[in-house]
Parts: sequence; C-alpha cells; structure tokens
Amino acid sequence: MKPNTLRVMEALNGRLTFNDEQFRYLRNMQGGYNGECEFVAVMEDLKCPHILQRDLYFEPKFSGPIQIDFLLLIGNTAVIYEVKNYSGVWQYSEEAYRQKEFERANPLIQLARTKQNFKALLRELGYTHVTVDAVVFHVGTTFTLLGAPENRNVILPTQIQEHVTKLNQYQYDVSQSLVDLAGQLELAVRVAPPFTKMIPEYSFGSLKKGLKCEACAGFVEQFSQRICLCPSCGHKTNRADAVEAAITDYEFLFSDRKLSGSVLAEWCGGLISQSHIRSVIRMRNADSNRK
Repeated sequence: MKPNTLRVMEALNGRLTFNDEQFRYLRNMQGGYNGECEFVAVMEDLKCPHILQRDLYFEPKFSGPIQIDFLLLIGNTAVIYEVKNYSGVWQYSEEAYRQKEFERANPLIQLARTKQNFKALLRELGYTHVTVDAVVFHVGTTFTLLGAPENRNVILPTQIQEHVTKLNQYQYDVSQSLVDLAGQLELAVRVAPPFTKMIPEYSFGSLKKGLKCEACAGFVEQFSQRICLCPSCGHKTNRADAVEAAITDYEFLFSDRKLSGSVLAEWCGGLISQSHIRSVIRMRNADSNRK
C-alpha cells in the first residue's frame, strides 16, 4: 500500500505547481515505493521457510525510533533490509554516495543505527538469543556503484540472484522462537508519524480542476463518450477510470469533506455532469456497504 504522504503528493501533482525541491521529493518517494514493489517481487522467488514483514515502525523504551522496510526471519536470524532504488553511476565512500553535484548519505550509516536500536528492542522483548543481520539492497537495474567494497551487507543489482540462491539453500524451518517473535513484533508496531514538511499548503480553490492523465499527470480532454485523450503525451484513458481516480484524489486531499455531486463535478473540470457523478457516488457507497 502506498504511503499516504505519497498519495497526497501524487494527487497534488499537476493541480499545484511544485518547486524543484517538492518535485524531487515526489520523485524520490515514487522511486522508493517502486523499489519496495521490486523487492517484494524478488522475495516471491524465496522457496526456503521464512517469514517476511514489511513497513515496521517501533518506539522502544530504551532506544530511538526504528523504521524498517523489510524484516526477513529465517532459521534463527532476523535480517533487516533497507531497500534503495537508485539509478545512474555513483561513487562510493564511507560517508556518502556521490554523483556529480548530488550526494546521498551512505545508507550503511543509518542501517547500523537501525540494527543497534532493533537489537535493543529485542532485548526489551526478551529475545536476546536472536542473530540480527542488516543489508542495504539495491534494486535499480541501471544503478552502478563505483569503488564499492566487497561487503556482504550491500547487495547490488547484479548480486540479487546470487543472494536469493544463497537464501534458498537454507532449508531449516523458522525457529519457534522467531515465529513467536513475529507475533510480538506485530503487537509492538506503532503508526509512523506522517512526514508532512514537504507537502505544500493547498485549498480547493487553489487547485487546478479537471481529469488527470494517468501517464503524465497532465490534464485530459474529452475524446469520445468513453475515452479521454491527453494533449500533452497522447495517452488515452478510459473516462470511468479517470473519474474514479479524480474522486480518489479528492478523498485523499479533503478527507474531512463529504462527497457531493456539485463539488466533484467542479473538481472534474466540468467534463462530467452532476447526475453522472452522483451515480458514481451511489455505486461507490454500495460497494463499500457490501464490504
């Protein structure tokens, strides 16, 4: 599931003019989410007995907060995965990855803190015997890291298959202790505080109205009764899908407001009649009640 902050930023994209920093933040969030989806696809090839947990956030009593992308429980080992989805050629150093004028902190630094804090959490929960490992997992197929040391804690794209193969060689069942730990961790998980610093202020009146293109976030025009066409990129969108996406965006941006035909007709830029919008709302409500 996409983080709510990403959903809000995507809903605002195109309806509000982002500055360079906000646009870069959106792209980084999208890259991170896509990277996590790629990691999930990779882990589907795991045939060994294991438990995989994702998007974990903890607030232990005796250490700082812990945010973990993925936690793999295998045998009697807990493996923390920090997933990165970078592209292009970067130069490695102990402090940072560098690319021309750009610089990113070496993820091993944060990962070391996460590992220590997680071990403190395990002590708090009474699981001092569990072995903890931590890995930075790079999924971007176009990513190259020059000068990278031979480090089993860094998995590069060309090493992914080898890493999965090694995991699959481990055929022992997950220990009962780790099975119990998985349950304890689920109970200990907290809701991560939303990061809203980069979300610009907005109001209904300040946002551009219309149906957005699913391909480029531009705005579509009516092409036929059922199809909308994006004049920017030429992508054709099913009108019903475009309306559904617009309503979903509205719900994320204005979650405290009740859906109404007149407001949503305006939100869709006048391309959809109020009667049609009301029909869509009724169908959505009926689907929700069936669930």
